[in-house]
Amino acid sequence: MSRRGFRIGAGFLGHISSENGFARLREAARICEDAGMDSFWVADQRWMRDVYVSLTDIAARTERLLVGTRVTDPYVRHPGLTAVAIASLDEASGGRAVMGIGAGGSGFAQMGLGRPRPAIAVREAIEVIRRLWSGEEFEFHGRVVNWNRGRLEFRCRPDIPVAIAARGPMLLELAGEVAEAAIVASGVSPGGIAWARERIARGERRAGRSAGSVELMHMTYITVHGDRRRARQVVKKGIVGAVSGSHPNYDFLAANGLEVPPDLYRYLDTGARDPARILELIPDSFVDRLAIAGTVDECGDQLAALIENGIDHPLLSPIPVEPGGELEILRNVAASILPGLRRVRTA
Repeated sequence: MSRRGFRIGAGFLGHISSENGFARLREAARICEDAGMDSFWVADQRWMRDVYVSLTDIAARTERLLVGTRVTDPYVRHPGLTAVAIASLDEASGGRAVMGIGAGGSGFAQMGLGRPRPAIAVREAIEVIRRLWSGEEFEFHGRVVNWNRGRLEFRCRPDIPVAIAARGPMLLELAGEVAEAAIVASGVSPGGIAWARERIARGERRAGRSAGSVELMHMTYITVHGDRRRARQVVKKGIVGAVSGSHPNYDFLAANGLEVPPDLYRYLDTGARDPARILELIPDSFVDRLAIAGTVDECGDQLAALIENGIDHPLLSPIPVEPGGELEILRNVAASILPGLRRVRTA
């Protein structure tokens, strides 16, 4: 069982964020806060509504929820600008900001950006950002990130939490070394979670940190629907990004006892990334080990298992069967699943 007090959050995936304007985003956050959830997250993806405008809007309309990026990256904005944005959000929210950061990729092609040395870039970005939050005036010249002498021109909280989103071993280990939390994106099976936990533990040991220093958050794709067959098919939309974005490195699939079917591997090798075609090629076995889907009762059992296997803080990503059904999934979780999870966690 998880070693910490149970927490749960939610947020929309990028393609779902694009379909939900501010009014529905506010409603989703209200559902979460009213249900006693703990955090709300907004995707930092191009070309969608701005993540920091969205989070500030939510912060102004909530009182308790942590508000976080899921996730920003070290490339699209200079880490100095990210330091300013997160610190400003933290001040506006009364100390509720969390910086979720990962390797990124969204919009890079349009902007002509590469993604060199992602684990190094994330490490260097976090160092620069934290030093700026601390009020330090300094110079930094890393392998990816550079900062010529300067400092923030306002005071902020120096210990804003950092959560590294990770599916591969290098970023998971980096989370163990330097972050307050890891957003684990390596599946829901016991094997996938254990694999991620061990990589995080390696990082903790390397940095001389105590075992369990890092909060285990989880990127949880979830579809709740009375028709379990439809729910299981639809939730594959979340898996599409995990599979296509990781190609050709699939350590996380092996940890879950899965491998990419040859026809899907060959398709991705061509460089094609049509989501509809990838969805067609994802086998049903991926659903059982990478996502949560089914009826209310089935999803409740699957979420309880996730917590029992060591996840401290699931971050639900609702993927609806019917257009606009994201809010209904959150309402179902709030009314019919969350009470049972709390009983499991306190048992």
